[in-house]
Amino acid sequence: MTILRLDNGLAAELLLAHLRDSTDVAAQALDAVTLRVSLVGSYRAETMELELLLRVRAWQEALRSKGVDVEVELLDEP
Repeated sequence: MTILRLDNGLAAELLLAHLRDSTDVAAQALDAVTLRVSLVGSYRAETMELELLLRVRAWQEALRSKGVDVEVELLDEP
């Protein structure tokens, strides 16, 4: 699983909703700005993490194109 921390609660809610729209993503909020996310599939762990990060970056850039700056930080899982 991947842990993501966003710079604000609204961005975390928006990303959580976006990720939950995909049938191959398991996502849950750990707190107001932190999400635990995992792709469901049979690829290697590194490949699935890269795919997830690409999806998050695409979401982030889509918001930036609308003038909304959102920071997303990848954290090590405890």
